[in-house]
Amino acid sequence: MWARASDKALTKLTTAMAILGVLCLVLAVMVVVGDIIWRRIGGGSFIGAIDLTQFSVMAAVSWSIPFAFSMGGHVSVDLLTQSFSGAALRWLDCLSSCVGALLTGFLAWLSSKRALEIWSYGDVSQDLAIPMIWFWAFLVTGLATSALVCLVRALLFALSATESTS
Repeated sequence: MWARASDKALTKLTTAMAILGVLCLVLAVMVVVGDIIWRRIGGGSFIGAIDLTQFSVMAAVSWSIPFAFSMGGHVSVDLLTQSFSGAALRWLDCLSSCVGALLTGFLAWLSSKRALEIWSYGDVSQDLAIPMIWFWAFLVTGLATSALVCLVRALLFALSATESTS
């Protein structure tokens, strides 16, 4: 079925995105540690350390969120859900995935509008003049991927729930 194939492909994509995001976070840690060492040794700081750190954190956060959706890494309260049947839990998962898709899709739409404004203004970061559209590109792609993951997962939960009732 194409939904399962899409889910597998999205899992691979979100895993790669999360790995790249974590590598960006490692870069941010290296920049901050290097900046601290350089302040102690050389008495100054790296130019652009804040820009690079903000850029790396934006990439890490924005590209890790779709992975959490893909892995089902959300919080559930066992006290409430333990009394539900398997089919009811799948319908609840379907509903929560639909809400997630609506929310992240709406945020992707709003963010993309703002990103287009940033692009048209030509905004850049303060020290290194990194185009701000790159910061926003991580956010928009992360949110859009999250919405797509949630839609596919909602479909899979719905199919699973209907298969178990028939």
